[in-house]
Amino acid sequence: MSCILKKTCAMEISVLPYDLIFKILLLLPAKDLLRLSLVCKAWHRLINSPNFVDAHMGRCEPVLTFVKHLSESRPNAFSIDANNGPFTLFEPSSSTKRNRHIYLMEFKDKTSKICDLNMCGFGDILAACDGLLLATNKSGTLLVLNPTTRKLLSVKPGTMVPPRDESYGFVFSHHTREYKVVHLLRDDSGHIDSEILSLKTMLWKGCTVPSFGLFRDFNHKPVAASGVLYWLPGDHDVNHFVSMDIHDETFVRKTLPVNSTGLNDRLMENRGLLNFVAQMTVYRIQVWTLKTDECAGQWVKRYTVNVDYDITGLVPVFMTRNGRYMIFKLLKEAVYEYDVEEEEMEKVSVDGNLSFKMAFPHLNSLVSLENSAPLW
Repeated sequence: MSCILKKTCAMEISVLPYDLIFKILLLLPAKDLLRLSLVCKAWHRLINSPNFVDAHMGRCEPVLTFVKHLSESRPNAFSIDANNGPFTLFEPSSSTKRNRHIYLMEFKDKTSKICDLNMCGFGDILAACDGLLLATNKSGTLLVLNPTTRKLLSVKPGTMVPPRDESYGFVFSHHTREYKVVHLLRDDSGHIDSEILSLKTMLWKGCTVPSFGLFRDFNHKPVAASGVLYWLPGDHDVNHFVSMDIHDETFVRKTLPVNSTGLNDRLMENRGLLNFVAQMTVYRIQVWTLKTDECAGQWVKRYTVNVDYDITGLVPVFMTRNGRYMIFKLLKEAVYEYDVEEEEMEKVSVDGNLSFKMAFPHLNSLVSLENSAPLW
């Protein structure tokens, strides 16, 4: 393209109304917006503004994120193990050892694609919130990162306990406009304690101690919805769930709409509301929504999944943003999609390897500690 034509195109773009540019850019995926933010200073300010980041995140469809071992060498992968000091930048890895990479699984039109983000050096993903991940590296250092923008921050560790005896929750406080991490831990005597980290101050503090017997185990990861964390406190025969408003920092026991009787029952977030997915029989799954309006605190049956074959092995993982589709995973074998309107369960074509144990719903967003709190 000639210099004259480039200048003409730039002038035509510059005279478009700000609101129109805003709306056009909202339609693009985060990875394209990262490149477009380099077009000019005005676009960089717009794309990284809190208003735009929040609006764009409201349009993002969930994906799944997970880590898995990769045996072959990836010398050009970005690593979080490059330095012993603060983790502020990913650096090319020269390691040829077996490493753990982070992946995304995207869904569209009854197909899914597993994408390697070319980032290694991870231990585990502990929690996800608004496009940010709480994770560890191989040495156990606690990190907050956005895998889309590749921005990350090391976090001061809390109380150290064996991994199986702790649970991490990650949530955004709308009152204080900051992200917080809630850490539950069980000592040798079975006593459960809790602590909270503010990512604004980077300081841990103790909070209300859960009452005795409130939690049976930490096998279910907590779910964040509209500033509240929710836990299923056990694997089976559970008639209650536990909530904690991050503003009040108090643990509250609340009743489930039906008893949780199976390993695959789950709490799920959808459009800021809490949902409970319960296996009723080998052929039936019920989905309930916890109301927050004038019927606050009441469960409403959202829909029932009825099929004529055994679905006890299906694990619900997330709902699409419009609530029409629910994604299920069957161990390491397959992924299924249930269409609420058509009342049909269909197998999803998967481009890639399903060999992962734990996956988290995630958003490909531009959010960071800086542009969402209106400290990178």
